[in-house]
Amino acid sequence: MLGSLILLAVVMPVVAEDEQADPRETLKSAIPEGIRLLSAKEYTGFLKSFVAPDDLKKITERKSMEEFAKRFGERKAGRLLEVLKEIKSGTPELDAAGTTATFQLKEAVGGKGTIKFVKVKKYWYIKN
Repeated sequence: MLGSLILLAVVMPVVAEDEQADPRETLKSAIPEGIRLLSAKEYTGFLKSFVAPDDLKKITERKSMEEFAKRFGERKAGRLLEVLKEIKSGTPELDAAGTTATFQLKEAVGGKGTIKFVKVKKYWYIKN
């Protein structure tokens, strides 16, 4: 009996960690996670988390993940970080299916006045 309790005490924390929700499951948690990754300059982790799998596959067929992350960090990460900070407390407009969320920006960034997220299976990804 005591051995079973000890085993449960060791196994239960591991199971609880595995059951934690992925931050991309909701926009409310996805956006702060994106901010965290970009602020830490974890560009590879950000891209793997926030570029839809099919899009990421197409991109990495043409260039390495390292090259993609480096160019993203040099050209787009700073602007995207500011956009995510702007929208983190905002409310998006959802399409009828609830799988595309559009946030209006106060000022256009890179010629775009919105940022879109698309839900693929159970995770939200940045679309534009």
